[in-house]
Amino acid sequence: MTRVVVALLAILAGAALGAGVARAWVVATPISPQLAVEQRLLCPQCTGTRLDVCDQPICLDMKADIRRRLAAGEPADSIVGHYRSVYGPGILAAPPEADPTFYLPWLVVAAALLALVGVFARRRPTPIPALPAVPLSRLVDEELAAWRQGGSS
Repeated sequence: MTRVVVALLAILAGAALGAGVARAWVVATPISPQLAVEQRLLCPQCTGTRLDVCDQPICLDMKADIRRRLAAGEPADSIVGHYRSVYGPGILAAPPEADPTFYLPWLVVAAALLALVGVFARRRPTPIPALPAVPLSRLVDEELAAWRQGGSS
C-alpha cells in the first residue's frame, strides 16, 4: 500500500513540476507584429477580453493606433509600454515573463508533493511484536489433556 501511495505521489509531483516547466517554455508565435501587440493588451472596457478579439469602438481605435505606430517604426514594447502608462498594469493580457512569481504556485505544489514522497519513502512499517515462543509439545499436551477430559480448548 505504501509503495502505491509513494508511486502516485511521485507521479503527481512530476506532473506538477513538468507543467510548471512546460509553462515556462511555451512561446506563442503571432501571425503579424500588429497581432503580437494586440495579443499582449486587454480591452480597457471589457473584463478580461484581449484586444485582438474585441470589437468595442475603443478597441478598434487602439488597433488603428497600433497599426499606425508600427508602420512608423515604433517598437512593439514601446507601444505596449505606452498603453500600460495610460491605462495601468491591468491593460496587460499576461504578467511579464521575467516575473519569477509567475511560476511560484507550480513550484510550491511540486515541492509539497516531493516532500510527501520523501516522508512516505522514509516511513518504516510498525513492527509486529513477536509472540512468546511456546514449545509445541506443551501445546499438544494441553490439547490432549483437554480432549481426554471431554472438553475442548
